This record gives sequence, C-alpha cells and structure tokens, in this order.
Amino acid sequence: MKKLLIVLVALLCCSATTFAQNKGDKYLGGYAGMVFQGVASIDGETATAASFAIQPEFGYFVANRLKIGVSIGYGISAGTHSLTVCPNISYYLPLCDGLYYAPGIEFGFALAVADGFTMPGVGFAAHFFTLEFRPSEHFGFSANLLSLNVMSLSKWGVTGSAAELNIGVNPTIGFKYYF
Repeated sequence: MKKLLIVLVALLCCSATTFAQNKGDKYLGGYAGMVFQGVASIDGETATAASFAIQPEFGYFVANRLKIGVSIGYGISAGTHSLTVCPNISYYLPLCDGLYYAPGIEFGFALAVADGFTMPGVGFAAHFFTLEFRPSEHFGFSANLLSLNVMSLSKWGVTGSAAELNIGVNPTIGFKYYF
C-alpha cells in the first residue's frame, strides 16, 4: 500500500512540472499506420483486410488540454483506394514530464474506389490508448495503440441496397510540430 502511495505522489509531482497544452496552441502533423479490419456486407460476405494509410492533420487547442482538429487521409488496400476527411477531438492528460495520455474520438467522411465502384461513407473512431511524448516545446511524437473504427460504405451504381460495415483496430504512429 505504501509503495502505491509513493508512486501516486511521484506521478502527481511529475505532472505538476509538465508544460500543459495551452489554449491557442496549434500544430501540424500526421500519422502513418496499418489498419486491420473485418468487413461485413449486407449480402452476407465477410472478409478481413489490412491496409496502409497516411493522414496529415491540423489541430488547435480551444481550451487547456482540449484539442480539436481535422485530418485528411489516404489509404490503400488490395486495389482499394480511399480518401477520408475526419474532424476529431482529444483531451490531453499529463502523466509525467512531457508524456500525455490523449484519448479522443473522430467522425469521418470517406470516399473509396474498388472493383469499379465508387463508395461514399461515414465513420466513427474511438481512440482508447493514445500517448504523446513532447521532448521539446515544438515537437511531439504520438502512438495510437488501440482504437475502434466503424465505417459504413454504400456502393454507387448498384441496384438495390449494398453497404459494407468495417470494424477494425488502427495502430498508428505520428509526428507533430507545435507553433
């Protein structure tokens, strides 16, 4: 019990010395990563897929530690190309000097092209385990280790209803420049 108390006090002391994400801070950065997902369509087909995605991002701190941002991403997977626009929000909790836990959510609008079909869609992602390390005032490195993504795509040019539901885990690493 004493050891746990000592660790908690040490973490509290470390977090008091961190420089907080202040209102008015802006950043430009991006992510790169692999997306692993299961795909189920209305007509009963299921599959798993892996893809590579890059996602430049701009963010602004509207309050201390509360960030809103927008990212534009491109992904490719087995002949499928996708473009996404994702507004997002995150809250930064200091863990110790320069290390933050930053859970967040994002909503996305997507356009995918595969097998001659254009598929518009919408999506949602919840980032449960995102860490950011800021070794200096202007640079940050982030890792999103666990998130849940849900995306619904509809096929244009197909008679009847055709939709896909993508559920996946999205580990990413990123870089940010604060100004």
